[in-house]
This record gives sequence, C-alpha cells and structure tokens, in this order.
Amino acid sequence: MRQHMKISVAGLALATALPMAGQAGTITGWNTANVAVGDAVVAPDTSGVSVVYDRDATDPDKVTNGKIYYAAPEAFNPGLEVTNTGYTTGQGTFDGCILASSDAECNSGFQSGKRFKEHLTDTGPVDLVFDVTADDTDSLYQVFHRMVNLTGQKLESFSVQLGTGVGSAFTASTSGDGLSFSSTVKLGPNDEAAFSQYPFGLFGSVEQPNPNPDFTLGGFFDATARSGFNLTYGEDTLASDGFYGAYGDIFGNWLDRSSTPDGLLWDYDGDGSADPLVMAWDNGTEWEARRGIDDTLDGEIGVLSVKDVFALDPDDWKTFAYGDTDGISEFFKGIALGQDIIEDLANLNLNYAIALGSNFVGTSFTLRVETTPVPLPAAAPLLLAGFGALGFAARRRRRRAA
Repeated sequence: MRQHMKISVAGLALATALPMAGQAGTITGWNTANVAVGDAVVAPDTSGVSVVYDRDATDPDKVTNGKIYYAAPEAFNPGLEVTNTGYTTGQGTFDGCILASSDAECNSGFQSGKRFKEHLTDTGPVDLVFDVTADDTDSLYQVFHRMVNLTGQKLESFSVQLGTGVGSAFTASTSGDGLSFSSTVKLGPNDEAAFSQYPFGLFGSVEQPNPNPDFTLGGFFDATARSGFNLTYGEDTLASDGFYGAYGDIFGNWLDRSSTPDGLLWDYDGDGSADPLVMAWDNGTEWEARRGIDDTLDGEIGVLSVKDVFALDPDDWKTFAYGDTDGISEFFKGIALGQDIIEDLANLNLNYAIALGSNFVGTSFTLRVETTPVPLPAAAPLLLAGFGALGFAARRRRRRAA
C-alpha cells in the first residue's frame, strides 16, 4: 500500500503570519498546523477525519467549521495531499495537483478517488494552508475538490478565496501578487476555467462529453444535462451565482445531507465497489421511479448490468405507495434494492486550478471556503423547526425495506 507523507509545521507561525521574504513557485504540501490530523485507516470501510481549525490546533480556544474526510480503500490519512508530478491533458498542462491522499494520480481516470472531501460542518470559513518553496518557477496546480454540506441547513451560496493566514489573521490575496486562480485552463463546458457540478449519476447526459464511455446511463434527476452552481470568476475569488440545470428547480438550495431524500438504490456490481444506482426516490408523498429495466430480462445477479437500465420519459415515471414492496419488486424485475439517503445531493464537485508565480512573496498560502445559509424569515426559526418535524422527520419515520 502506498505510504502517504504527512507534512506538518510546528506551531502556526507560517500559516498565520503575513508572508515572509523570499520568492516561491512550488507547492510542497499541506500545512497541518491548524489541523488535528485523523488516525490512519487501512481496513476497507474504515474512515477518519482531519479537523480544520481557525488557529493552531493546540489552542484551547480553537473553532472548527469543517474537516477533511477520508475512507479506505479509496483514501487514507490525512485526507489531502499535494503531488508535484507534471502532466498534460486536453484541459491544460499542469505541474502537479491537490487531491485526496489516495492511490490515484493527478491524471487518473473517472471515479478513481482523486477528489479530496471537505465536510462543511458550520457556515464559518474553513482555511486550508499550503506550504511553498523559495524558487524562481511559475507553476500550475489542478485542484480536485468536493464540498459536502453538513452544516445542518440549506446553503444559498459559497465562495472559494485565496490569501494567507487563517481565522482572524486571514488576509485576502491581491491582484498581481503571484497567487491566483488560473484563467488559462479549460476545465469545464465552453472552456470554462472553473466550474462546479453535482455528481454525474444524478445529473447529466451520456450524449455530452462523458469521462466514462462505458457508462451508458444519464443522471437520475435529469438525464439530459448537468447541474451545479454558476461561478463568477475572479483572480483571487470564485463565487457562486445561482444554479444552472435542474438542481435549483427541484430542491431550491444546496441541501444539507440530513435533508436529502431517500432513494431505492441498486448495487449493480454486487460488491459495493461502484456507486449504487438510484432507481426511485421519495418525492415527499410516494416512491417515484425514473428508471426502468429491459422488460425481457430478470433480476438475477450476473444477468443484469447497468447497460440494461434506461431513463424513463417524464410521462412514464412510475409511482408506488411506500408500502407497495410487491409492486416495486415486480417493476424492477426482482433486483435487490436498498433504501438510503441520496447523499450525493449534498455533494458539490469543484474544478479549478491555482497559479503560483515566481513573484509570490511568502512561504505559504491559504485556500478559504465560505458559505452562506438560506436566510430565515423574521421570527421563523420555531415555525421552520415545526415544518421539518412534519416533513423530513415524518418521512424518516416511515422508512421501510423495499
């Protein structure tokens, strides 16, 4: 098993002080002085978190708004790493990347576990600090980033910002200082330099550019187009600007994981190594099937594959009462379905690159994420809690095997 080097700095002087003299152009690693690094994981299905704080991790007054999650065998502690192996793709030429601490490389394929998973546990800023070397190079790093809403509330917007320092000592990057989001790469549709999207299994068409040509099934909620937040690009800030695609129309705002609806999920490969397919979802009043199976086939494992599943036209969506297990089983040809939350609805993927110039003066920089919760109407918190108890909580109570 690949061994992952944990890079830490004694104290937080490098992370919290203003930049020190010296040129820098290469990212050497994640500075974990403001992080309580999680334990090592080896056995499959074991996980850990590296908790990120607003100051030195040893400070008794520290506050956390997020953490980096990792789970074996896809990723290992500390959950995030920097690789300085250059590579070229159709999206650009990079000197390295920031990715999950896994066995994946920067140019590994679709669903290879490259994305580091940043769990947002509150709506305050989350600061990730990266050390840089003193040299005369200009470098470009692709970032494989996933943000997960665990704040306990819906989110209206977010931003990703570059700067130095953490917590109250954070100072925003300025124009021309050698630190910026790259505008020259082509990471998204229409050659966008930065973009966000919800996972492919929920939104997206196989008719569009697809990183996995063997996957022949479009997204469950929209099989025609991707969905995510529009981004306003700035040299030092990426900010969300409303939704594109169907997500906002269906769910209104970015869902917290606890409020994601249940789905009927099919482990189509039989061993849990691939993400299960969503076959139906709890639309609030009943199960709604938006996918079907070839009528000439049965549900025997080894006979059916993902290629035998197809998206139903909206006029053909099928609904079932929550207790209609026989009807659900018959419609889906007897395949074994599990019931669980559709957690990818809380997961937002970000694609961007960081340019580090030889004129950057400092020994570290900070990547800050901030989110904005959906504002509550005046005097509404108790009413909202009541609606939640009658809505999602009630839906949870009627969960049953299907």
